[in-house]
Amino acid sequence: MRLWQRAASDGVADEALEADIVEFVGAHYPRLIRLAGLICRDTIDSEDAVQASLERAWRRRRSLQDPASLAAWLDRIVVREAIRLGRDKRPIFARLLGDADEIEIGLAGRDDDLGSSVATRAALRHAFEALPAAQRAVVALHLYQGYSMAETAQLVGAPLETVRSRLRLARERLRSDLAEANP
Repeated sequence: MRLWQRAASDGVADEALEADIVEFVGAHYPRLIRLAGLICRDTIDSEDAVQASLERAWRRRRSLQDPASLAAWLDRIVVREAIRLGRDKRPIFARLLGDADEIEIGLAGRDDDLGSSVATRAALRHAFEALPAAQRAVVALHLYQGYSMAETAQLVGAPLETVRSRLRLARERLRSDLAEANP
């Protein structure tokens, strides 16, 4: 990635920033879709969340202070948009056709993390999708993407203790739901 500096009178800095964003998005677009998909639970909504996030990021690109934080900056925008879209919303196709007909996203590609059993994967996916959007976001960022608790708190825009509480509640609910699914 190019190193660019802020210079109000220098249009070259803006061009370098724009090129960096375009290059980053080109390389990380599938990861951004998966991140949004973990929160939205739907392929179309995750694509919409990423698209809206990229539009928002492009309009506010000059607010990025540190080029090293480009990934976290875009992740934060994507997570917040995915939470907004994922809140209390199930897509019309999922309501009409059920979960079996949805395209699997996010966790579906992580067989090594989910165990070898198809039933276990399905139970985990169902339990994860049943979590509230804010809890899914914390689980996706901290446990799936590997962000620290402090970074996760910053990305979701919540206090650290709130994020810890959401993660604890999500884990408790996942354990409970999985215990019920696998007696």
